[in-house]
Amino acid sequence: MQPILTIAEIKAQYPDEWVLLALNNSDVLERPNGGSVLLHSKDYLELCYKASEIAKNVVTTILFTGEPTKNRKWLKSTILQEKPKTI
Repeated sequence: MQPILTIAEIKAQYPDEWVLLALNNSDVLERPNGGSVLLHSKDYLELCYKASEIAKNVVTTILFTGEPTKNRKWLKSTILQEKPKTI
């Protein structure tokens, strides 16, 4: 089992990365203050794919250790000016 680290320790060890944490049962209903690092990656999708393979029967959460930016595009939406035509 991996050692339990605090959020500050995780941010120091894995700067600007996505981190998959295993949580204790007591952290499930509240904001976690730490956990065991299962995976870490710069790529969010890679982390999710690997997590789906290894994190079975474990309560997990994903944490980004970098600073949030306004330039990051998570979802692009388009507003149509006219009604779409249906056939």
